[in-house]
Order: sequence, then structure tokens, then C-alpha cells
Amino acid sequence: MTRTTALTTFIRFTAAAALAAMAGIAHAESAWPGKTLTLVVPYTAGGTNDTLGRTLGDIFRQAHGTATIIENKPGAGGSVGAEAVARVKPDGATLLLASTSPVTIFPNLVKTSYDPLKDLVPIASVAVGPVGILATKSLPVNTFAELVDYAKQHPGKVTFGIPGLGSVAHLGMAALNKQVGINMLQVPYRGGSQAVSDGLGGQVDLLVVNTDIVLPHVAAGTLKPLAVMAPQRLAPWPDVPTMTELNLPDIRYFSNFALFAPAGVPPQVIQTMRDEVATTLANPQYQQMLEKYSMQPGTGVGEAFAEQVRADHANNQRIIRENKIQVQ
Repeated sequence: MTRTTALTTFIRFTAAAALAAMAGIAHAESAWPGKTLTLVVPYTAGGTNDTLGRTLGDIFRQAHGTATIIENKPGAGGSVGAEAVARVKPDGATLLLASTSPVTIFPNLVKTSYDPLKDLVPIASVAVGPVGILATKSLPVNTFAELVDYAKQHPGKVTFGIPGLGSVAHLGMAALNKQVGINMLQVPYRGGSQAVSDGLGGQVDLLVVNTDIVLPHVAAGTLKPLAVMAPQRLAPWPDVPTMTELNLPDIRYFSNFALFAPAGVPPQVIQTMRDEVATTLANPQYQQMLEKYSMQPGTGVGEAFAEQVRADHANNQRIIRENKIQVQ
């Protein structure tokens, strides 16, 4: 080997090593976890999302030393927090932790400054908050079939309380009315607790709310669960069927809590997140938390979940248009 050839080889080797080192540094800077992680929750502090975030953060810290910060950014149906994440630096250090509503429902009701399917990347569904259909004591039905028969015999007379316009309960009942051929009337409230209070007071015939806030009332016999909108039956109500078991598989309206990243995060980092979250969801500590709060496992991770989000967005758009649903 000549002196010139040797020098050329040395230069090429050194350049390749430098590039590899730079790539390693870049990967280390962008890889997740192993850094401070901010979870933006687009609701007020103290809710289900905070509970999920704290548990996820504890497991991330134990496994990787990741410090997790929960940042509450409520407003406009969750869109304030969703927009904040959509506009953040896409380095994997900030994620959205929310129900899928700011992605699959709210943008179909009002114009948002972010494109839910282009500006946010689905990571994983981390938990399901089941929604129950419950009869008050004054309504003379004890099963879902009896409810449908009663509603057909009394069109426009049966009322149901929901947590708010544009909620999963709102869309779910609109879809149910249409599919079953009944006409029950919605009564929107500012939150599930207000709806439950009026239901117990006899102001509405039915309640369509997240099941966690009515468990004590069902146990006390003051409310009668007729059906559950969730992937599986609720552990405290083993005899109450799901909508799929009632031959209504399209009525899939429940609180689907999930993680989303801003668009632009490198694909390898997205995959790392998805893998790490999948591992976390299988952690016994996390599963115990779900059981404690009567939640169910998430509906999917990675591309399988992303496909669900796209399908739910399209389906909700159809339901909103067909029923002329508005929130203003």
C-alpha cells in the first residue's frame, strides 16, 4: 500500500467513524425514554387522565429513570391541549394524553387550527373508560330489550342525561336511536356528575355516563344498568351485556384514553415509544391501577391503533352529519 493510499484510507475511516459517532449522538438526543417527558392533559387537574399519567410516569421512572411532568391545558373540548402538542418541537419529549375525542370527535364539530389526522401521531390506547346506559328507578324497564320496546311504544317521551354535547355518550345515543329505530331525547349537562344528580332526582329517565361515577348508585340499587358501551363487560356488573353482545357492534362509544405524539417525530422514536408503552401496559402495577378504577385495557398499540383512530374519525363524522349534531 502506498503512502497516498494509506492516507486516503485513514481519512475515509476517520470520516466514517465521525459520522457514526454523530449519528449515535443524534439518536441518543432524540431517543425516548430516558429524558424528561411532558404529558399534556387537555382537561382540568384531578381527572382520569391524571391518574393514568401518574401511573405511566411511575413505571417509566422505575424502568428508565424518566422524569414525567403532567401539564394540564384544558379548554374547547380538549382541543387547546391537542393544539399545543401539535405545535410543539417534535423531539418525543412531549406527548398528548387524552381521550380520543380531541382527535376523532371535536374536529368534526368545529374548525380547529390543527389537522387531527396529520398533526398528531397515535402511539397507543392506554385505557378504556366504559360508558353505561342506566335506567332510573322510575323507568319501568330492567333490560336493554325492554328499554327498546318501551321507547318504541313511547316515541319522544324517554329522556336520557349525557355529560355534554359532543361527548361520546351524545354520539353513541344518536347512533343508537338511528340504528334501532327509536326516538329518545337527550338532555345535555355540564359533566357527568350533574347528570347523575338529576337522574337520581327523577329529572331524566336514563343516564348515559362513564361507569366509574355510578358504581356506588348501582350497588345501592338506585340505578339499573342495562348495557355497557365498552369492548368487554364491566367486572362489577358481570350480568350486564356489551353492545356487541346485543348485536349492535357499531355502537362503540366509550372513553378511549390514548397517547399521541406531534407529527415530525422521527419514525424510530415513534416505534421506541410504541414498544415501551406496550411493555408498560403489561406491567402488573398498571393493570392493578386499571382494575382499581374499573377501567379496561386499551384497544391497541401502534399502527393497529392508528387505524382505529382513522376509522373512528370517519365514523364520527358520518354520525355528526347524519344527525346534524352541533355544539354551538
